[in-house]
Amino acid sequence: MRVAVLSLIILLFFFNNNKVYSGTVTMPSTLTTDTTDFVLLSSSGTTPSISGYTGTLLVSAVASDGNIKVTSVTNLMQAAGYCNYPSDNSSVPSQCTGNSLTEIGFRGTQDDINNALATLSFKGDGAAGSPTITVAVTPAGTNYFSGNGHYYELVTGTINWEDAKTAAEASTYLGLTGYLVTITSEAENNFIKNKIGTNTWIGGSDDATHTSNTHPAISLDLGQGTALAGEGTWEWVSGPENGKTFFCQVAIESTTPGVNKADPAHEDCTVASGYSYANWLTDEPNDHPSANDGDENCAHMYGSPSGRKGKWNDLHCTRDTTGAYVIEYGGTAGESATVSGQTTLTIRSTEVSGFNAFDDKQVSGMANAQTEHAKRFMFNTTNQVMRRMEQFRRVGINKSTRIKDMRLTLANDQNKNSKQIPTELFDYYIDEYKNLSAKNVDDLISKLPLTKYLKENYNMTPKDWAFWTAGSINKGRLNLSSVGDLGIINRTESFIVGADVNYDKGSLFGLALRHEDDQSNIGTKDSTGFLARSNNFSLYNTWQGSEKNYIDSFLGFGKTTYATTRITDTSNPSNVVKGKFKANQIFGSVKYNLKNVRKNYKFHNYSKFDLGFVNFDGYSETGSSISKLKFGKRELETSSISLGSAVEKEIYLTDSLFIPYFKIDFNKDLTDGSDIQANFVGETTKYNTTIEKKYNSMIILETGFDWFLDNGWNIKSVFSRIDKDGVGHENLIELRAVKSRQNLY
Repeated sequence: MRVAVLSLIILLFFFNNNKVYSGTVTMPSTLTTDTTDFVLLSSSGTTPSISGYTGTLLVSAVASDGNIKVTSVTNLMQAAGYCNYPSDNSSVPSQCTGNSLTEIGFRGTQDDINNALATLSFKGDGAAGSPTITVAVTPAGTNYFSGNGHYYELVTGTINWEDAKTAAEASTYLGLTGYLVTITSEAENNFIKNKIGTNTWIGGSDDATHTSNTHPAISLDLGQGTALAGEGTWEWVSGPENGKTFFCQVAIESTTPGVNKADPAHEDCTVASGYSYANWLTDEPNDHPSANDGDENCAHMYGSPSGRKGKWNDLHCTRDTTGAYVIEYGGTAGESATVSGQTTLTIRSTEVSGFNAFDDKQVSGMANAQTEHAKRFMFNTTNQVMRRMEQFRRVGINKSTRIKDMRLTLANDQNKNSKQIPTELFDYYIDEYKNLSAKNVDDLISKLPLTKYLKENYNMTPKDWAFWTAGSINKGRLNLSSVGDLGIINRTESFIVGADVNYDKGSLFGLALRHEDDQSNIGTKDSTGFLARSNNFSLYNTWQGSEKNYIDSFLGFGKTTYATTRITDTSNPSNVVKGKFKANQIFGSVKYNLKNVRKNYKFHNYSKFDLGFVNFDGYSETGSSISKLKFGKRELETSSISLGSAVEKEIYLTDSLFIPYFKIDFNKDLTDGSDIQANFVGETTKYNTTIEKKYNSMIILETGFDWFLDNGWNIKSVFSRIDKDGVGHENLIELRAVKSRQNLY
């Protein structure tokens, strides 16, 4: 299976008066669409453009597979070697709008270039897995090759090889020293071939005047004149490759028996490592047309006819009828050019066999994060209620907070002890529960079917219940690079209000309402992500069977509203698609506890089983990008088992009882994968994937304290660190307060 990934590397340069002017380039980084026909790159939601450049520029674009074109060429000028134009011309390059081009190029000003770039289009070939397009902007007359980061300048006019070499080595560009071109790969050869239209000198020779080898002359006594030292050992003799042997000549017999048309290189000739590329025409180099060695010792590239174009041949170095030479800039030690702009565009062609929309890491990352959030919400809700039952067992009575105190836990002490409560948590309480009052809480509790049932059958009324509150802040991170996915960063703020009744010795029954806001980002902060606002109603019970054994149980019902934002072009964070949907959860937990007392320490060993079910609604993304998706409904079943131990100690202080504790918990995740389906909005092709769990286990370290004050306050603080199988972690801070009273009001 293959996914067509088109990497478009944009490199922009400008040079004038020996200075480099820095400009900027705006290009899409990703585009996912059907490329069966030409598609505008601007359909990604980001229009290609450049800024900060002046003067006349040369723009070129080369596709390794598929085709490219522009549909607007107004005010542009033809450029030599592009769109089948043999030379520069002031006429518009109308042939650059053709449908069968793999390379286009034109000259013009920044404004005119931007008009053309806005219409830059690509068409896939339906087969290539990773085609590339290279776009370059340079001063008119200079070309940039992304394959090695070098610049090339074509100089036309008849000249001999020696003068061409001298002129090239005297040239400079962007602080780079020029040299007669050295060609070390097929890609580089093709790049140059497409720029020339006549025979062109290149920087290869086997003349001992220019080469560095010390091979002696070979005397074959074949009646063909005096043998020459170094003959047949072809080296690059200009620039950073100077002295590198790239070809060892073989003997070529002439039509005269016993006479070689080309002598072989010396037996010590060895091609340098990494320099084996050569593109000689058949039976070349042939060394000389006469019976004398050394008649043809310098290399050139054919510019015509089409059957020979790009092939190499050897000619006499002093021949001055060759019509051009190429100067290469770059690669010399200690020299570097200033790059003014660079970006990468990835196009995923949906028509290619094996394409899957979920191969986009932003898309799969969103689904992963939603799954992790659902599991995290159920886990945190369960544990927050379980801590209430643990708190109850430490003292054996359930204390309550006044309604006025519930409106803002520790509000009366905030100014005096501001360091005890994080400001962000303090502000969160005020914003979310500023309208909480005795009446609306009483009404809420009284109208619940469960409350009515308990009152009718057991004469239990809300006034017999104790109320409690808690708030928490969670921050976490998952690093999923090891499994090829983007990481997840989350921040969660929650507040819970509970009511419970001590209906038997050591036994507690209660219910709780919890609200949570979770901001999750995929990859980095302020990137693709979602805000999840969740509400939960839960029932809980702790039953003490004996002095040492007790069972905690929990059942929760939740609903989450997700507001998603997905960046479709990472080079332009404002180019987004958005979605909104809901998810419903039902989840429960059963925990068996065994308590032991040794001296002044209490030890609790426990095992716990958690089970949950989540139903995600389907939703469609909205926005201007053609990459928006429609997701189907999906279900998630979760389960886990835990083993843990806790230790606590009672410390009596003046006017208070202080109980610190420490807990360690090992959690094994038994969750199976969740299947998800999506299609592009307006299209019918369905794409499927399975969202697998990203870690198998968690180790939870928790510490905190209960502080019972003589004035009636019970203050609880919790700090928890959750390590998720080495791929991430989550930190939790929770504050809880209960204040005793005789009556609710």
